[in-house]
Amino acid sequence: MRVVQVSAHFPPNFVSGGVLVPQRFARAAAAAGHESHVYAGYLDDARTPLSTFSETHEGDVNVRWIVTTPWTAWNDEKNWYNPAVEADFRAWLAEVRPDVVHLHSLQTLGGSLVRAAKESGAAVVVTMHDFWWVCARQFLATADLTPCSVVVSCGTCPCAAGHQSLLERDARLAKELAFADVVLAPSEITAKVLRANGVPADRLRVDENGLPATEAPVAHQPSDGPLRFMFAGGPDPMKGLPVLLRAAEQVADLDGWTLDLYGAGDFPTSVPPQVRVRGRYGREELGEVLAAHDVLVLPSVNRESHSILTREALLAGLAVVCTDTLGPEEAVLDGYNGMVVPAADADALAGALRRLVTDPVAARALMGKGSASPVRTLEDQTAGVLELYAELAAPPAPVPPEEDLTVTRRASEQLMRRVLFVVGIQGAPLRYRAHLPAEALRLHGVHADVRHYRDPALPELVEQVDAVVLYRVPATSQVLDLVAQVRRRERTVPVLFDVDDLIFDPELKDEVHGLSRLSPEEIELWWRGVARYRTTMEAADMFIGSTTELCRHTTAVTGLPSRRFANGVGTLLAQASDDALQRPRAEGPLRVGYFSGTNTHDADWAAVEPAVREVLEAHPDVELWLGGLVEPTSALDGLAHRVRRLPFVGWTELPGLLRDVDIALAPLTERSRFNEAKSAIKWLEAALVETPVVASPTEPFREAIDHGRTGFLAAGHEEWVAALTSLLDDVALRHRVGSQARRDALLRWSPHLQGRVYLENLLAAADHVRREGPRRPTDWEPVVDDEPLSAADAYVEPYALPAPAGRVPAALLSHPLARKAAAARRVYRAEGAREVGRRVVRTLRARVRR
Repeated sequence: MRVVQVSAHFPPNFVSGGVLVPQRFARAAAAAGHESHVYAGYLDDARTPLSTFSETHEGDVNVRWIVTTPWTAWNDEKNWYNPAVEADFRAWLAEVRPDVVHLHSLQTLGGSLVRAAKESGAAVVVTMHDFWWVCARQFLATADLTPCSVVVSCGTCPCAAGHQSLLERDARLAKELAFADVVLAPSEITAKVLRANGVPADRLRVDENGLPATEAPVAHQPSDGPLRFMFAGGPDPMKGLPVLLRAAEQVADLDGWTLDLYGAGDFPTSVPPQVRVRGRYGREELGEVLAAHDVLVLPSVNRESHSILTREALLAGLAVVCTDTLGPEEAVLDGYNGMVVPAADADALAGALRRLVTDPVAARALMGKGSASPVRTLEDQTAGVLELYAELAAPPAPVPPEEDLTVTRRASEQLMRRVLFVVGIQGAPLRYRAHLPAEALRLHGVHADVRHYRDPALPELVEQVDAVVLYRVPATSQVLDLVAQVRRRERTVPVLFDVDDLIFDPELKDEVHGLSRLSPEEIELWWRGVARYRTTMEAADMFIGSTTELCRHTTAVTGLPSRRFANGVGTLLAQASDDALQRPRAEGPLRVGYFSGTNTHDADWAAVEPAVREVLEAHPDVELWLGGLVEPTSALDGLAHRVRRLPFVGWTELPGLLRDVDIALAPLTERSRFNEAKSAIKWLEAALVETPVVASPTEPFREAIDHGRTGFLAAGHEEWVAALTSLLDDVALRHRVGSQARRDALLRWSPHLQGRVYLENLLAAADHVRREGPRRPTDWEPVVDDEPLSAADAYVEPYALPAPAGRVPAALLSHPLARKAAAARRVYRAEGAREVGRRVVRTLRARVRR
C-alpha cells in the first residue's frame, strides 16, 4: 500500500505538536512495510517560492518539499487556495499513485489539495489539528486576544480579512472538504465544534491524540511548602501569558505560592516576586519539571483542539487550572482535578489562583487524580490510523441497491431542493419556526421561501416546491384549496403543519393562562382561532413541533405522525449577541432580570415573585429589571425603588438588555401541559450573551440546562432562593455558567445542525406520504373562514438586522420598485433621459395591451 502524508510543515524544517503527528504516521507506515511518502511545505526565505526538492528521511520516508514561504499570512488568499501548489501536487500524485492520502494542516498549501487527492483515485483522510477549515486564524480567537464564537457564522469576528471574507472562504473550503472520505478530529469536543460549523457528521470521526511514553517518569511529590504553579505555553500571547501575568499581579499580596514561567522569553513588564522566569526544557526533562510543581496553569486564549501537556501534567499527579478552550476541558473536571475558568478573563483566573493559595488543603486534594477522560497512547493511535488506511484502501464489498442506504439517501435529498413555508403570524414565532429553519436549510443547498398565507403567489409556488410547511396558518377556504392543489401534483409533496404552542386543542381551556385580560368577545375569537389552527393541522400529512410534549400531544389527539424540531440558534440573533458580548456589562449594581414577550405570563411571574423578593431583601444592592408586559403584584411595593421597568423591545435590541443583567429568570407555573409544551427560548437567548439563567424544571428546560453547569433549575420557593443566592454571591460561578451555556447553545443548536435536522424531517414526511398516502379525512368538524388572497395583506416581517446609520436596508433595496429605480438610473447614466422616457412609454403601452 502506498500512503501519502500531506502537511504545511514538517520536521526538521518546522517543529510543533501538530506537525509531529504526520511525521509519526509516516514512520509508522514505513515500519509496517508500506511505501511511505510525504508532501510538505518548506519555509526558507533564501529559496525560490514553489521550488521543489526531495529527500529520504529516517525510516525510509520519502519527502517531497515545496517552498511556500510567502503565503504564511492568514489574510493571504493563497494561504488557503493556492492553485500553483495544487498543480504541482497533482503532477506529483500522478507519479506516486498513492492508495491513501492523509492530509493534515494545509495552510499555505490550500484546501483544494483534498479534491486533487480524491481525483487521483486515492482514498482521502483529513485530520483537523486546529480550526483552520472554519477559522482563517486557525484558533477561533481574534488578534486582540478575544475568543471568537465557536460557530463562526454566528459571530462577528473580523478574522484575518473581515467576517464576510471569512464566510466566503469557508464556503469554498467546504466544497473542497466534501471530497474527503473521512475527517478526523483529535478530541470529541473538537468534533462537536466541527459538526456545529458544518463538517459532515457522517464522515467525521474522533482520533484522540496519543501521548508518547516518557523514558524516565518521575513521581510527583506534593510539598508542604508554597504552592508551586508552572506555565509552559511560551511567549505567544494567544497562549495566555499576558492574562496570566495580570492575574498574578492580583494575587501578589498573598504569600505561599510560586509561579515558574518556562520558555516565556523576554517581556517588557515587571512581575511579582513570586514569579520566576525559566528557560525552555527539553522533552527528556519533562518528567523532572512536572515533578517539581503542584499545579499547571494553562491560560490559553486560543481554542485548543486537544492539549497533550494538560494530560501529561494530570498523569504526573499535578492539578491543572485551565481556560474553557475546549481540548483541556475533556481532561480537567472543575473541582475534581483542577479548575476551569473563562478564557481571556484575568479576574476569573486570579480568583481561581487565590482560592487555591488561600486553601492549600483543598488545592492538594485536586492533585493525584489523573485525567477525567481516558488517555490514549501514541502506539494505539498509530495502530488505529494504519487500520483506517487498510479499511479505506480495501475494495468495497458489493451492496445490493435496495440495501445501499447511502445511495438511497442521496437520491432522496436530491428530491428535496425547494421548500415553501406558509406562515400565519409575525414576531418571534415567525422567526424561530420559519425564518430560522429556512436559513438553516439554505446552508444545505435547499431553496426556501417564506410567504404569508394570503400571498397571491402561493398557487404558483406550490407547483414548484418539494415540501410545504404551514406554520400557524388558520384554516381558510383558500388554504385548504392550496393543500388540495398540492395533492393533485404528480410528484409526492408532503404538507406539514407546525406550531410552537398547544393552541390546537379546545379541550385545554382550563390550562391556558393569560386570557383573563381579554373581553368575552375576544376570548371567543381566540378559541375560534384555535379551532381554525386545528382544521389546518387535520389537513396536513405530518406535524412538526418545537417540544416533545407538543409532538406527543398532537399524535395523541389527531393521530398525525410527529417530528421534533427544537427552537435553535439563528445567525442574526447570534451575531447581535456576539456584538453585545464585545463590551462589558453596564456599570452599576448586580441585576436580576425577567423579560416577557406577551401579557400572558403574569401567573408565571407571580409563582416566583416571593422568592425574588426574599433574595432582594437579603441583597440590598441588587436591582430587579422587569421587561415587557408583565405586571408585578403588590408584593414588590416596598422595593419599588429597586425595580426598573423596561418597555417591550424588538429582538435585535434584546441581546443588549440580557447582557446587562447578571441573572435572567425563566419561571413557568407547574402542572400545566400548556407550559410543558413551551420551548426553552428564554434560556437560549440569555445563553447567547453568557447570562446565567434560573428556570422552572419543565421538560424543555431540563433538556436544555445541565443543572449547575449551564444554568439552574428551581422547582419551588427554596430552590429559587438557593439558586439566585449562589449566583449573586459568586462572580466566578456566574461567569463559568454563562460561558458554558453559550457554548452549549451554539454546539447543540447551530444553524448547520438545525438544517440537517429539518432536512431529515422533510425527508421523513415525504417517505411517509409515499408509503401511507396523503392524510385521510378525520372526524374533526372543520372551522373555516374565507380570506381571499391579497398582496396588500400578505406582509411577512423581514428577517434582517437593522442597517447601520446612513445605509439603506437590504430588504428595501430588494423591493421591485427599488430595483426598477436602480435600473432607470443605470439607463440614464448610460443613454440619457430621453431613453429612460422611451422605455417608460413602451412599458405603459405593453401593460395597456395586456
